[in-house]
Amino acid sequence: MTPSSNTNPPHIGNDHVEVILDTEPVSDPIISMVKKAAESALKAEHKTGPIDVTVMITNDKQIRKLNREFKGEDEITDVLAFNTYTNDESTYKDKWPDFTIGSQANGEQLGDIAISLPQVARQAKENGKTTNTELAMLTIHGVLHLLGYDHRNPEEETVMFGKTEVILSKVFD
Repeated sequence: MTPSSNTNPPHIGNDHVEVILDTEPVSDPIISMVKKAAESALKAEHKTGPIDVTVMITNDKQIRKLNREFKGEDEITDVLAFNTYTNDESTYKDKWPDFTIGSQANGEQLGDIAISLPQVARQAKENGKTTNTELAMLTIHGVLHLLGYDHRNPEEETVMFGKTEVILSKVFD
């Protein structure tokens, strides 16, 4: 996946989670919080070892492009999850984007998550939450999708959203 700009986005990684920025700069505390949210979701699901997740913080234009190209929906969304091992027949293309350009990926690549920061801010305002809380929640949501959770029916939604809330409560404690 080539970012919308002509230069490679900066990479900020650790053992499991890499954050890349395809948008205006994001502060180090926000990047740390995104990493903590993703790591918390992996730990909550007992995923340890060298499992790599890339989170791309992007803008509305890029998320819409990804949504159109890889999901077949021409609209802005908040978060997209691209599981490396999916056999999902609903995928629009046969190959997911790869955000790990020049990555330090050192283990099993679970997948990539893209999050639109402007959409996060809008949703946070609409939901009466802080932008950080909404961003952490969407990061967790994306990781849970990578781990196989979904919300296509009420039962799945109850499980996935319940797990999201439990994990989110640990990110800010």
